[in-house]
Amino acid sequence: MLLDKPAPHRVRVRHLALLPEDDWIPLAPLLDDLTVLREYPQFETPEQRFAAVARRIVHEVPAVDGKVLEFTIHARQAAPLGPILDFVERYVREKEEARDTDEVPVSSVRETPASYRLRPSKDFDRAVATEAVIAKIAAQGFVYPPWLVAAYLTALRTKPFALLTGPTGVGKSALPRLVAEATGGTATLLPVHPDWTDAAETLGYTDLAGRFRPGGLLRAARAAMEDPIRHHVAVLDEMNLARPEHYLADVLSRLEARYPTPRGYATAPLLGVIDVAAPWADVSLPPNLSLVGTVNVDESTYPFSRKVLDRAFVLPFGTEPLTAWTTRAGKPPAPEAWPVHAWQPRALRLAGLVDLSDDDQQRIQRVVGLLAEADGLLRPAGFAVGYRSRDEIALFVLHAGETPEAFRLADGTPVDPLDVALLAKLLPRLAGGSRALRDALAGLLAWSVGDTAADEAETLLDTYAEAGRPSRFPVARFPSTAARLARMLARLDGESYASFWDD
Repeated sequence: MLLDKPAPHRVRVRHLALLPEDDWIPLAPLLDDLTVLREYPQFETPEQRFAAVARRIVHEVPAVDGKVLEFTIHARQAAPLGPILDFVERYVREKEEARDTDEVPVSSVRETPASYRLRPSKDFDRAVATEAVIAKIAAQGFVYPPWLVAAYLTALRTKPFALLTGPTGVGKSALPRLVAEATGGTATLLPVHPDWTDAAETLGYTDLAGRFRPGGLLRAARAAMEDPIRHHVAVLDEMNLARPEHYLADVLSRLEARYPTPRGYATAPLLGVIDVAAPWADVSLPPNLSLVGTVNVDESTYPFSRKVLDRAFVLPFGTEPLTAWTTRAGKPPAPEAWPVHAWQPRALRLAGLVDLSDDDQQRIQRVVGLLAEADGLLRPAGFAVGYRSRDEIALFVLHAGETPEAFRLADGTPVDPLDVALLAKLLPRLAGGSRALRDALAGLLAWSVGDTAADEAETLLDTYAEAGRPSRFPVARFPSTAARLARMLARLDGESYASFWDD
């Protein structure tokens, strides 16, 4: 860093980094974070205080200030920040907690304060709040069909693990951030790298010096535990660049063993029996944390195992035509914070439901009856519907019943939540090239249109081909499911292999 004033003292400095001139870091944005400047309150501006520090006396740079500067330079170089973050977490937070509230707090990274209310009214109207989220996202110029936003909200409420799949550049990574902003929550992006072969980058590892280095997901979980009144989302970006079964297996196992707490459903500590000192030893998946993975399917990625797919809702992106676009519709409305309990499911399983109304009973009976029919078509091919999938699909539809108007296309056409749930839970597991799979796909296609006769599937395929890859069959009982099945059948007939993930 260079000063715009002469400094008359010679001092020894430790070489940290030599940046090219194009990467020089402006001093002004850092001045508010340097504690040494507070020793000169007689000067009005931070720039004047800094000049006084440099000209009048040589100061030993406080440890916090040194880490602020080092953090900024390393961030510019994209260097590992783990040791610096450890310092900030250990030193700065302890100092802030011990300091009187009237003093100016010190922070290594300044976050712009949000305008949402962290303590909303207990009278939470889910339907109104969901429409507000849809409207806020649209006002920012982003194009998502309303049903997709509603499905994302419903999926995370039903189970805090969702996969967002689709072509690059369709807004998969943006949606969690936009929803977090609109609901008073926070979203943390964790880019997945191809060399993630174990849980070191997600949960952590012990280095050669015997010190535990927490992983990104463990840090996100701890941040959520320390902020229990706000919903947190950890976004695993490009999740299948590595094999999720390798780096996320322990987390998925904990996810299936959630138990009720006064604030919602939580898990046991993520590190299990690993000998790690506090505070990391006690970090779990709290009720206010959800996991979201973004998925691109190409030659550089790995396929998902059934273990992963059975535990997630898969929401497809990119079905909107390119002609659908909009501009910002003025200043978007201020976000309204969602209470943490708004993200909690009514139960983890159907057996745990209580106080069911007659409408609830009818919804569940419809879903279970239709799933039994689908199971009869899929079971001969080895893709039977499990109890977990049955319960989560039924709970998704039950939760969606609280916001029925939000499940609609851009033109207002209603979308059946069961259609979305079938697309998200049943179809992602289907892959192969056998005759048994083809029979299952053909039968399921005819069933999704509304006719259980498998021989009708050939006519539907002809209709599909003539329509030019539609995203929906308007006349079908489950239009989106039928369209995806037709695409899979066409791929199977043309290439002898079919998968939900083929586009």
